[in-house]
Amino acid sequence: MKYGLNLFAQIFCARTQVCFRLLLISLLGVKPVFADQDWRCSVDLIFASENGGSVANYVLTLQVKNNTGRDITGVSVIYKDAAKEVIGNTLLKCGVNDLPVKPGSYSECTRTIQRVDASYINSFGTEKWTEIVNNQLQKLNSINYCHILGFSY
Repeated sequence: MKYGLNLFAQIFCARTQVCFRLLLISLLGVKPVFADQDWRCSVDLIFASENGGSVANYVLTLQVKNNTGRDITGVSVIYKDAAKEVIGNTLLKCGVNDLPVKPGSYSECTRTIQRVDASYINSFGTEKWTEIVNNQLQKLNSINYCHILGFSY
């Protein structure tokens, strides 16, 4: 009987090691849900008033689902044009009212990536300020996709 149990233990242990190795290899090869995907994102032009002058904020926005299993506060992205050529990168802030995004929840992530304030009006005049705002909007409207690199916790 001892020989039979010993043989069983050797076979089970050998299979367990093989199974463990296969599991380890498969886990190392697993990529997060967001990896290797480009997500739709866009730039919104938001006007504000500051010190009696106009401010144009170009805000990059991305809707994300938190699949990490941890609360997230931000997402690092590379943003791209319609041809998926890289334009730039940034860290977007996620959540509402400074609360993190809970696992399994959705949230908008945003960051102001360009700002044109009233100092341009004072320096160049209203017509030139409007031209700068429109030129920046045209350039930043070319952003169509965001590639997620990782999350902030």
